[in-house]
Amino acid sequence: MNKNLILLFIAAVLLVSCKKTQQKSACGTQACTDNFATVGVIYIDNTGKRISVGSLTVFNVTSNKELYPGLANANTIQGYYVIASDQNKMDYSTDGDIIKVTATDTTTHQIKAVNFKISGGCNCHVAKISGPDTIKFD
Repeated sequence: MNKNLILLFIAAVLLVSCKKTQQKSACGTQACTDNFATVGVIYIDNTGKRISVGSLTVFNVTSNKELYPGLANANTIQGYYVIASDQNKMDYSTDGDIIKVTATDTTTHQIKAVNFKISGGCNCHVAKISGPDTIKFD
């Protein structure tokens, strides 16, 4: 009987000592894909041709902070610009922030400012909630 009691005690100790370890963060525990997400916009001229722009800025109106998507030289497709990426997703709230994107047409020097709503934060990836896919200069 003592032998069974000792085995039961050892089994109980082993079961109690076995527990799952989970990494906890401010966002809780979640399973996300390894994909790297970006949000971008295409700039076109008044004829519909993709154009390069100058002085592109991304400003989080909600937090009153200038943002840097962190993808220098990533704009390999003419006219396409990354305005948010997973690299800086914590700069956005989980429910989404109003982002003001401003750019200058290098030919006409016209300035366009457009608002987007971008989410990030505790979400797995950045995402565009609202805003255009294409911005057309006059």
